[in-house]
Amino acid sequence: MDSEPAPPITAADFKAPLDFKGFQMKPQDAPAEPEPPSNEPYELTLRLEKGDTIEKMLADIDVPEDDRKQVAHKLQSLLKKRRLAVGETIELQMQPLPDQPDTSRVLSLSVRPQPEREYIVTRKDDGSYDAEEKIYKVSPRIVRVESERNGSLQQSGVKAGAPSAAMIEFIRALAYDVDFQRELKEGQKFTVLLEQLVTSDGLVTHPGRLLAGELRLLKRTVTVIRFRPQGGADGFYNPQGESVIRSFLRTPMDASRITSRFGMREHPILGFSALHAGVDFAAPSGTPILAAGTGKVVAAGPNGGYGLYVKLQHTRDVATAYAHMSRIGPGIKPGVSVRQGQVIGFVGSTGMSTGPHLHYEFHRGGKQVNPLSQKFAMRGTVGGKDAARFRALARQYLSQMKNAPAASDLAKKAAEKKTTQTPRESASSQMARIN
Repeated sequence: MDSEPAPPITAADFKAPLDFKGFQMKPQDAPAEPEPPSNEPYELTLRLEKGDTIEKMLADIDVPEDDRKQVAHKLQSLLKKRRLAVGETIELQMQPLPDQPDTSRVLSLSVRPQPEREYIVTRKDDGSYDAEEKIYKVSPRIVRVESERNGSLQQSGVKAGAPSAAMIEFIRALAYDVDFQRELKEGQKFTVLLEQLVTSDGLVTHPGRLLAGELRLLKRTVTVIRFRPQGGADGFYNPQGESVIRSFLRTPMDASRITSRFGMREHPILGFSALHAGVDFAAPSGTPILAAGTGKVVAAGPNGGYGLYVKLQHTRDVATAYAHMSRIGPGIKPGVSVRQGQVIGFVGSTGMSTGPHLHYEFHRGGKQVNPLSQKFAMRGTVGGKDAARFRALARQYLSQMKNAPAASDLAKKAAEKKTTQTPRESASSQMARIN
């Protein structure tokens, strides 16, 4: 059965008054009040630029004149005649003025020109400022750095967190016993034990003095331990108490490989056969070159096809020579005495050279001989009253190289602590550079 269609809507249907009984009209919203400007404290870090003063820096960020004069005067009363260096970091806690939101007062200012010394200026409730000098106690801390060789041994250690100076010292100690060209391979693991100096709030003031280290080669592990005999100087020894020092280094740097040995060869540039009177060590440009033994500089400068060249006289009969340097080491000039292991130059490709490398020669009786075939005597062992003390220290260092805190873990914890440090947790952080 079909349904009937609905009747059409006509104008009459709209003439009856509408009944809104039971409905309530929503009142119109009043205009919103603007939010008052925030006067929450915030942090600001400024860098001291050339020509800056503390008062000028504060003026540049619209600190009221009376405040900035007080802060600058109080800080100077702590510094006395000392001046802050260009680039010094200034930490500020600021607060906008309630009636002038574009202007802020200084709640505190701190600067730490030395890790163990901090100068702090703080605002008091009456609007004046107090100043104090905070001294942090510095203590030694033993840490280890573990990594594996990836490229230069020195650069591998630095990337892992060891200071460059400690890695150079480690390489010098190894150089008496390790043939870097034949034994050193990519991926080999090493550990260095460091004595850092750290402030009471965890800031490192000295990145680490080398105490001990070990390099795990393919067939053996080489360990060096720092020890000072009574009445003697610091030196490095193996775990048996034998000094690592020999009269000459096995190789004069942390090099990656030998590219040309001593003997007859076809010259790569001149194209004819001739005696290659040394050994070529390939290494990245800028790699430090070490004096193979104690001696006196007899030549330092350009020398024809040798490029930048240094020659050392060690005894009446023995000399060593180093060629193709990118630059000569600081203070290295004829007549100067050098110590074994001292940096005398840096790898380069000057003179007749096809790429960065060190050409190293060993002269005996005025004639060039094969450096790799020379035998060098050891210098001595720990004995007498020093022996028991050395054995105890060696046991301690060998244990710490396995169990001491990792330097990378401590650095990570210090960074995390800094980001969550109170009492300014509620403050926002900003970074500014005043030009």
